[in-house]
Amino acid sequence: MKLAKTLKIIFFSLLFLAVVAYVIYTFFGMESTNPEEECAEVAVIIDEEDHDAFVDSTAVMQMLYEAEINPVGRKMKFVDLDEIKRIVEKNPFVTSAECYSNNNGMEVGKARVCVKVHQLVPVALVYDRHDVSYYVDASGNIIETDSLFPRNILVANGEINRNFVVSDLAAFANYIHSDDFWDNQIEQVYVEYDKNKERVVTLIPRVGEQRIYLGPITDYDKKLKRLRKFYEQGLSVVGWNKYSVLNLEYDNQVVGIIKGMEIKKAQVDDAAEPATASEKTENKDEAAEKKDETKKDAQKKDEAKKDDAKKDEPKKEEVKKEEPKKDETKKDEAKKNEPQKEQVKKDEKKKEEPKKEEKKKEEPKKEDKKK
Repeated sequence: MKLAKTLKIIFFSLLFLAVVAYVIYTFFGMESTNPEEECAEVAVIIDEEDHDAFVDSTAVMQMLYEAEINPVGRKMKFVDLDEIKRIVEKNPFVTSAECYSNNNGMEVGKARVCVKVHQLVPVALVYDRHDVSYYVDASGNIIETDSLFPRNILVANGEINRNFVVSDLAAFANYIHSDDFWDNQIEQVYVEYDKNKERVVTLIPRVGEQRIYLGPITDYDKKLKRLRKFYEQGLSVVGWNKYSVLNLEYDNQVVGIIKGMEIKKAQVDDAAEPATASEKTENKDEAAEKKDETKKDAQKKDEAKKDDAKKDEPKKEEVKKEEPKKDETKKDEAKKNEPQKEQVKKDEKKKEEPKKEEKKKEEPKKEDKKK
């Protein structure tokens, strides 16, 4: 038992000494121990370096050349490490820098200057409402610079101010930037006010001609997840250029405006659906709209008939008005004929009067004969 305890104590003691030796070696190796050693190279270490980084080793060396403090070829006693640190930190994309020297792995009499850079990684280039341009990182830090770098980065413009950038836009831009699919898909964010004076967002994609209406910049992770599902299930079937606008502001659906047609709905539920599900929904909506159109046409025809009937009613009234006129004309004609009839009666009376007189003359003759 005592032997085992002794061995454990020896083991931990050796381990402790090894750690202390490594720390001492690292500490003294970080600094050149001989001021007469010559700087043979500059090692630039970029923290958070990726394909969208705005600071790289070339940019750091360019800063040192322009400031005329490039240490290569100089003895270490003439190299001002603090000045190198100060110059590098002037870059607006650098948050901090560390500068030290060592001779690890170098030839005898040679040394190395190391510059470690911590930088801001922009997630969007912003053109605000006053047309002032600046970059913003994921934390909402504003990066002002006179030079605009031709990088593959999200552009945001419209009704934007710095408060909106810090509170909402930076997080949304970082979400796009950190997702390879959306980073390659979305090119621009346009911000405007709706009728309620609330900021709403429209996305401009790199592929396709449609616009993506996000609405308020809330729940964008769910909205874009729904849109990606629609891309995979719907647009792969109907084509990328069928819709002019894709609206994401409604829950559990993507509303698309078909080019040259009325609004159509493409339903995409959270649960997985077949690739043609959205297209079937569109066909049902189209059939329903056709029925509505036929009903509307029938109603229009009925209304036209009623209008024609109303137009004919005055004509009937005119006919009725003309009928009494005909009766009046008949009465007038009858009145005109009445004097003629009276004249005929008078003439007949005149003709009958001589006959009566002749009869009277003949009567006395007959009486004479009787006598």
